[in-house]
Amino acid sequence: MATKKDLNQLKKKAEKQGFRFVETKSSHYKVYLVLSEATDEQSEELTFVTTLSSTPSEYRSLKNAEANLKRFGFVHETERKGKPKPQRTR
Repeated sequence: MATKKDLNQLKKKAEKQGFRFVETKSSHYKVYLVLSEATDEQSEELTFVTTLSSTPSEYRSLKNAEANLKRFGFVHETERKGKPKPQRTR
């Protein structure tokens, strides 16, 4: 089951990669990809990606959110536990 902690980790990783999360009145997040930052003459350019629940209730919700983000360039960096695999030498 996806937890709020998992959602927060995904949110932090996505924000580092240029995604913006905007909380709605109904405690959901609208996710946008920042195409260009705001300047003096021009406002910020965003494109809508997906909507996420702030309290994931189904185990697939986080996987579905990752899939939607990946379609817009999100790279999920997995953290491996334990020893790294040795490199093969030829």
